[in-house]
Amino acid sequence: MASLTIRPGSRVRLKGQDQHVPDFLVVGCSHHHCWLRQQNWHPEARLMVTFSQLEVAEAPPPVVLHTPQASATNVICLATYRQRRAR
Repeated sequence: MASLTIRPGSRVRLKGQDQHVPDFLVVGCSHHHCWLRQQNWHPEARLMVTFSQLEVAEAPPPVVLHTPQASATNVICLATYRQRRAR
């Protein structure tokens, strides 16, 4: 399933990769392999790894949108609103 989410142009990290090493750029993907390179490498230099060698990032926490709570002063009767608009 990793090949469905990893596409050429995305950035990935290897399992056990040191923090000071920059992310790898995905150049291509096949059935069980993908080809990576670093930005400063020669364009033809590639590293072939299996998808199991890639580090899977934890999913970010879901974004919860907070809606303002309605207070008693924000509630108005529709009939009252129409009367005020008619004036």
